[in-house]
Amino acid sequence: MVENFGSVFYLIIFIINLLGLIYYAYLTYLNPKQLINDYETGEDSIVMIRVVGSFVLSYVIIGIILLFTSINGAWIYFVSGLMISSFQLLYDLGSRMKIIDSNYKVINKNSDTIIAVVFIVINVILISGLSDRIYHH
Repeated sequence: MVENFGSVFYLIIFIINLLGLIYYAYLTYLNPKQLINDYETGEDSIVMIRVVGSFVLSYVIIGIILLFTSINGAWIYFVSGLMISSFQLLYDLGSRMKIIDSNYKVINKNSDTIIAVVFIVINVILISGLSDRIYHH
């Protein structure tokens, strides 16, 4: 496993990222009522939350497969993770500044902003540190 990532550092960073994704998969796919309550989205939002959860769960499964096989050529996994986190941060900041969805009740939590930044930093570290592997077939 360590040889797949080149060092224990990148392996640990990858596992931290994967644990965060597992938590989000749990919330969105298995426990959407907590999100409904936290963000006051209403019971009717359960379908959309579970749909988002299906994407997160798929991402988790791919991450687990990469953990136990090889990350060679898997650049799209890492780049898409960076893009998703970046777009989440942009939405968070845009809604806070009332540029996006200003006519709707949007609950912005500081923890969401911090988590988006952490995922961005993790993905930048992984992409830059593993570029010789993830861009190699």
